Amino acid sequence: MATWNADKPAVGNQISADIPDIEENFQELHDVVQAITNGTLGTTTAADFKVDVLTSPAMWAEQRSQFVYKDADEIYINAGAYHHVGTVSQVVYWSSQLTIDIGSPDASDWYYLYIDDSAVVSNGTNLLTASEFLFSNTEPAWSDAKHGWYNGSDRCIFAVLTDGSSNIKEFFHDGGNLVKFADDITTNSSGNITTSFADANALSIPKFSTRGLVHFAWTYVDASSTVLWRTNGQTGSTGTRCVSAVAGSTFNFNTCDVITDSNQIIEVKESATSNNLIDIWTTGWYFPAGM
Repeated sequence: MATWNADKPAVGNQISADIPDIEENFQELHDVVQAITNGTLGTTTAADFKVDVLTSPAMWAEQRSQFVYKDADEIYINAGAYHHVGTVSQVVYWSSQLTIDIGSPDASDWYYLYIDDSAVVSNGTNLLTASEFLFSNTEPAWSDAKHGWYNGSDRCIFAVLTDGSSNIKEFFHDGGNLVKFADDITTNSSGNITTSFADANALSIPKFSTRGLVHFAWTYVDASSTVLWRTNGQTGSTGTRCVSAVAGSTFNFNTCDVITDSNQIIEVKESATSNNLIDIWTTGWYFPAGM
């Protein structure tokens, strides 16, 4: 967008001094109309200036894509629309399924899917193709000013985890808030805990997420007790009950939504001293606000 020069032209000014500011103002108005009409500006018919709020991308609300696992190095992203605050602040969109290749990732690492600002600029339109996306293991940061998760001017919209062979771990997503792993990921395995809260291992969820879907198993060994979890670092000392074990119930299981700290960690403890064994698996993660 051009710069808008307020109060130009001004009555007391020399017109020759105001001409550059007037030109910038006309360019600003041109850019606004261009965005509203989705690039149809250039003819003189009234129809060019009519905005259909149902079809004009500039008027759309954001629409999260459905993300679909394709194979070991590719995912599909279905039609979507996002407000991208990059070199140009605009709604970018695509109206067909796109295939995105992760390239040659490292093993056992999170890779974040970004709208690539420089590629959007080169593309010259807010209708995106697969070429305007990139995967990177650089973590995004939340931007209050941009109301989203960004790495510089690139907006993050998704993440995938690679396995020990550098393949994308299979996942499922229906377009909503939850992304479900095809196979549970072990977080803690057959360990003892105490009656004091202590950190579990970090959940296998992306850096931008602090809400995980977790399976707890509590194997009875020698005493009836209950497992409690809490967000790492919280003030409350009681926590939340998630699974209990009593004599005669050897293997006890429950699935819970949990909220982690910014390092994706929760704490766990048992209600009574025992040699019972806990297993924790991460089975999915949730999109945060702004994504």
